[in-house]
Amino acid sequence: MDDRRLAEMKRAMTERGWQWRPGKVIAYGIQLIVSDGAAEATLDFYPKHGRMVIGGADTPLRRALTAMSTQRSAAVDQPPTPTVPEIGMDESGKGDWFGPLVVAAVALTPTQALALRQAGVRDSKELDAATLPRLAATIEQIVAPEARELLILVPEHYNQRYAALRNINLLLAELYAETAAALVGRSGALPIVCDQFAQRAERLDSAFLRVGLPRPIQRHHAEASSMAVAAASVLATASFQAELVRLGAVAGLGAALPKGSSALRLLSNSAQSIIAREGREALGRYAKLNFQPVHELLRRTVE
Repeated sequence: MDDRRLAEMKRAMTERGWQWRPGKVIAYGIQLIVSDGAAEATLDFYPKHGRMVIGGADTPLRRALTAMSTQRSAAVDQPPTPTVPEIGMDESGKGDWFGPLVVAAVALTPTQALALRQAGVRDSKELDAATLPRLAATIEQIVAPEARELLILVPEHYNQRYAALRNINLLLAELYAETAAALVGRSGALPIVCDQFAQRAERLDSAFLRVGLPRPIQRHHAEASSMAVAAASVLATASFQAELVRLGAVAGLGAALPKGSSALRLLSNSAQSIIAREGREALGRYAKLNFQPVHELLRRTVE
């Protein structure tokens, strides 16, 4: 149970002459007992989120370990600058009742990747809603239009395509392949890097092969290891947010359509407002009908 964050931390501890040994078994992670010869501290590492928790008595060792873990995690979390041009891909809206499904692809040169890193571009999940449009504009200034591709599948078209496949990951694989093919055709850039959004990686591989593209490089948390993927995540999420605002205005709600799928009362109230204003059939122009609560709401609604 290791990754580059923990490997980097072990290297730094070795340089200081510290020793470590396995600690107790912890859920979803691994514990090390670290010693500098005078004191001991615990280092709990959780690989899913790359998080480190330092414990033990308040000693110089514990304070030094805490500072090291903060510095090392910050450095490792920065997507590295690629040495060759690459295409990064990401999507937004997959888990949201309302709004489109957006897939973005960005072809970056090493020089552009460095410029975007310096501008503060990183995984969109780490950015607030106000920062996203500014960084999306920065990406659009640095990366030429022919090196970017954005596919916005509005809810009406999403519902049609989902009905044909009945599987979100199969649909997403098709959209990734379509988006990548358009960008590769213009830019000629390769390789293609993206997040592994499904357990079965061969679904995306097959979709790419069907459009004549090589298999993409699929990574877990690819936004952290590829600046091109981080840039794509920013463009996709900024576009998704803008579409929620636009659709909210079209629906006459006076606000953006709500995000996510967990705030059931807010989401249901918005859906019911749309139905009351435009009728049951109109909801498919704003919402993804494959979500079970949306389906149930429509079933219970009588015009």
